[in-house]
Amino acid sequence: MTGYTTVPYVIAYSNELVKDPIWFEDTPCGGPRLSYQPPGENDWVGPGGVRRNALGILRARVLDLRDQPSDVRGHERMRKLNTLRQWKCMDDLLCQVCGYPAVDLETGRFPWLLVKSVFERTGLDSGRTNAPPCCWACMPKALAECRMLQDEPVMVCTATGVTSAGVLADLYEPTPITGQPTPHARNIFISWTNHSWHSRSFAVAQVVELHGIRPVVEPP
Repeated sequence: MTGYTTVPYVIAYSNELVKDPIWFEDTPCGGPRLSYQPPGENDWVGPGGVRRNALGILRARVLDLRDQPSDVRGHERMRKLNTLRQWKCMDDLLCQVCGYPAVDLETGRFPWLLVKSVFERTGLDSGRTNAPPCCWACMPKALAECRMLQDEPVMVCTATGVTSAGVLADLYEPTPITGQPTPHARNIFISWTNHSWHSRSFAVAQVVELHGIRPVVEPP
């Protein structure tokens, strides 16, 4: 159980996990890259979205069963995000709890709850995160029920907008002779411009850079 009275939109369910095998394949440009076996058109992503078999970063396959009955979707997975729904939240700036637009209609800004483990400051009013926004209506529930937000100091803030910065990924290396992927590192930030790591990265979440960050002392 997550501890939520309502399971957040981005939380994964046990039956959404896809266990299709991954492998290193040779590419026309030379050198191996991670691929599902068999590969699919929408497996790779880049800064503009799905790359449709073009060179990019392999994204974890998951199902979206949130609207299915509980016996179909399985049980909720604590601290495990559904990659597709997390990606959608970042692309469309949806609230991670309710799944609806997180924008504050009065100011046009986007509310966020940030803790050190999911946030890296890049400037006085900017920083990177893999945590989607949280609308004002859902913020009290998130603060009261999310264990991660209870375990770490929380910064409540708003941002003017975001740009896609890269991915949070697991890194693999090809085993000599067989080419079988061997885990090398987990949950590493890989930027869209760091192409040297793209072929070995297995993306599990999108990372965005927040702009115009403004701390909020008393949320509305």
